[in-house]
Amino acid sequence: MAATTADDWSRASIVPGSGEGTLARVGPVVLLVGSTDPDVVRPYLEHAEIVAANGGQGRQLVRGYALMLSTAVDQSPGFAALAPHSTGLAVFVDGDVTVTVDGESFSGADSLAWVERLIPWPVESVAVTLPGATAPAADSPYRLDGGVVPAASFTLGSGAAGAVMVAAQPAATEDQASVVTGEHPAAAAHEQDQDHGHDHGHDHGHGHTAHRPPAPPEPPAPEPVVASAPQPVAEPTPAPAPEPPAPVAPVAGRPLPPQPADEQVSFQSVLLSEVDDDMDDFEPLPIVEDESDVVEQAPQEQVRGVYCKNRHFNDPRVLFCSVCGINMVQQTPVLVNGPRPPLGVIVLDDGSVFQLDTPYLLGRDPGVDERVAAGEFRPLPIIDQSNQVSRVHARLEMRGWDVVLIDNNSTNGTYVHVPKTPDWVRMPPGTEQVLTQGTRVRIGHRTLAFNTHAGASS
Repeated sequence: MAATTADDWSRASIVPGSGEGTLARVGPVVLLVGSTDPDVVRPYLEHAEIVAANGGQGRQLVRGYALMLSTAVDQSPGFAALAPHSTGLAVFVDGDVTVTVDGESFSGADSLAWVERLIPWPVESVAVTLPGATAPAADSPYRLDGGVVPAASFTLGSGAAGAVMVAAQPAATEDQASVVTGEHPAAAAHEQDQDHGHDHGHDHGHGHTAHRPPAPPEPPAPEPVVASAPQPVAEPTPAPAPEPPAPVAPVAGRPLPPQPADEQVSFQSVLLSEVDDDMDDFEPLPIVEDESDVVEQAPQEQVRGVYCKNRHFNDPRVLFCSVCGINMVQQTPVLVNGPRPPLGVIVLDDGSVFQLDTPYLLGRDPGVDERVAAGEFRPLPIIDQSNQVSRVHARLEMRGWDVVLIDNNSTNGTYVHVPKTPDWVRMPPGTEQVLTQGTRVRIGHRTLAFNTHAGASS
């Protein structure tokens, strides 16, 4: 089979192979996980469902799994995920899982992190296997059109649902050929008649042979050179003066513009010492007398903290400086007031990064909120095609050295996944939670992660 577009991939036939693993097909997303434990498989399957709900874009698939692995604490069981992209098939592999696409094999075991590839269309064959498993037989009667089944491998089958042929491009008509070449239609038709006479004359009638033009006459043979008496050498004549280049012939139908005439520009030199002193005097620039008219930026919020010996301002609870990494335990902490630095970043599943140096409003259209217009909050739009995100769904506030997530009494809820915990937990409406390093938040079908340098505290 040949998958040439994202639609072809969605209609392709998936053949599962037996073994210890979990195979899922959610819309255009295909996921194979090297575990049968539901608690282990659940986060990988949830992200596949989110990607499928948003249209099954390969870019979101790759970025979401990369974000999940970069913030995860437990070891990955090894998995492979595939989803279509506009220009090819997006493949994400982690762990000892082997993916073979059109004869080229690659595995996550060959990388220190993970492997991501974009295979250009068309894709002829795909096979994914877990360690110790083999690809299913070519004549296997099983197919997976959707859902979750136990399997340790799968291939892209060649059934009726997956057989896709590349449509041939229509040949150009005679009118199109004449327009493209810019030739007269009669001349173009004459050339085409000659071409048909040479190549396809037997197709225009039974027993009829196309007329061939007569061959041009052969040039006459050169006359033999007869040796003669040497002639006196004449004096060389001076070379004639070079003629001006001939004008370039205009392109058919597009005459060249006339050559512009040389402009006569007058020039006059002036000595600066001879310039008169009767030039108009300019008024001096105004001097600011009232400093209250100068608009100043809002000062940064002051918090209590400690300085490392390199003068970096830190949270008094951290063990190491968040800037230079120096040990903070070996010095006596002295609490002082200082401007609070950024407390980390929020990373969306599409790779967007937002620095946490000011409060944020999260939602479908947070920019219309009056608190954004007043400059109290910065908007963070959450675009979700499932229509499960409220206009102002939640907010992020900076309190001291903590980042606090607050649900804005949203209809569909705000979900939080704390590291080292198995499940997502829905926040009660209107409640708040302090975010820690690696905490993930789900709003609708979109996920975001909180990353900060202040991960180690006493």
